[in-house]
Amino acid sequence: MESEGDPKTLPDALHRIRELEEQLDKALFDAGNLRLQMDMFSVTDTLTGLRNMNGVITALERAAVRSRRSGEGFALMAVDIPALRQIQAEYGRPGFDDAIRHAGALISACLRRLDTVGRMDDEGFHVVLPMLDAAGVEPVVERMSGLLGRMPLDFEGDGITLEPAFTVVLSNPHGSNDVQRLVRELATARDRQPAGRPLVIRSKAVVEEPHGTE
Repeated sequence: MESEGDPKTLPDALHRIRELEEQLDKALFDAGNLRLQMDMFSVTDTLTGLRNMNGVITALERAAVRSRRSGEGFALMAVDIPALRQIQAEYGRPGFDDAIRHAGALISACLRRLDTVGRMDDEGFHVVLPMLDAAGVEPVVERMSGLLGRMPLDFEGDGITLEPAFTVVLSNPHGSNDVQRLVRELATARDRQPAGRPLVIRSKAVVEEPHGTE
């Protein structure tokens, strides 16, 4: 027994085949878009729209691969905003959300296209800086300090300055530059970051201060 819609002639059959092919193409396109969205979601911080820790690690791995091929150094920076904790205590979650988005946008504005910024935690951000040494990191620190200082957050009529604190781990030209090791070294260095002074350390080597911070 024939059901309604069954092709009765060769042209009908060919037309039906084309319809099925179009449906399959659309399904594959939709599935591809879904995978892309899931991939983006897996590396994106939903509050700020910046990279999350997975996204930062991915960018750091790319920088390490590039460094091994080219011999050029790279850096991993922590940008802490100590005021965020106070903002959350005084203004609640709405104030904190506005503040961390504001800080993230200003930090992003100071970076090159090949750099990556991601939310680290409720107090700051990670920044991956490919193809930079200690001298190259210094102007990045200066740009961020200047922009964050010049553009305070306006929340409920209050102007809140988001003063940053910087800690940087530089890749080691003689080391493996394992990304997980670099992240751990940065976390350790954050704990001894001197107030008001950017701290730069060479991975698995001596502590260094960037030029001009004396």
